Amino acid sequence: MATLFQKLGYNYSDPHGDITEFSSDTVEHLESLPSIVEDWQSQDIADSNVGGYNQNPLGTISTTIATTANLIMNLESQIEIYDNAGVGTIMARVANNANNLIATAIAFKDHTDRVSGVTSYSDYVTSGSSIASTKPFKDTIKGFSKLLIYLIYQTDGITNTSISYGAQTSLFTGPEANTYSNTLTTYKTTVNSSIYISGPNTKSTLTSTQANTINTGINEIISFLDTRRTHDETFFTNMKTMVSDYQKTRQFSNMGESETNLVNNYTGSSKILTRINS
Repeated sequence: MATLFQKLGYNYSDPHGDITEFSSDTVEHLESLPSIVEDWQSQDIADSNVGGYNQNPLGTISTTIATTANLIMNLESQIEIYDNAGVGTIMARVANNANNLIATAIAFKDHTDRVSGVTSYSDYVTSGSSIASTKPFKDTIKGFSKLLIYLIYQTDGITNTSISYGAQTSLFTGPEANTYSNTLTTYKTTVNSSIYISGPNTKSTLTSTQANTINTGINEIISFLDTRRTHDETFFTNMKTMVSDYQKTRQFSNMGESETNLVNNYTGSSKILTRINS
């Protein structure tokens, strides 16, 4: 096992004998405790090799969606003339929505980076970003869900992982995201295949049906990614609020004699007195 004590850099000769040995009782207590570290953990700590444990299962596909949307937008910008009437107007909307999809996919990747643990709460705190206090992270979700699992089991009887994963549902959308990405690629191919050069102009044979299908499809992808991300964020906000509200009520549980006297006779409002004395 790696020697962690050496890593702390202790270098004191203790000339006055202030560093004393634990008593046998203390050593016995330490020996009785279950291990809190595995060999691989101590080795990684010793080697300062404690990153890279998490991956974002939606990271690559989110980037691919953004890249493909950008290609569609670039292709539309090259087309000067559409053979079919009205298609140009629709494709202008396609270009605008493709730009929106780029932003949506990037936001989705950032979100899934946070809730998968690829980027951590401490990363954002260190950078001074306000996101640290408003967005869900894998480690902060875990902290709130531990309490809420017990609380909501007692109030609602929930016996599944919906509370644990309610702010991380985006991580389970790989099949849908891959399908959407493949569909977006076919849209790009359709636009690209429609382009031809005629004299000095770049033209397109796209039909209004094709253009509308692309526009509708891009909007559907935006809606899907936004829905899952905002659901996770809203769920996390609700978790924080519920834990805060619980703590406000918890202060009146298991009160001692002096605190009970204080609340009953001095500080307690009629609202709380009705509740604790009913």
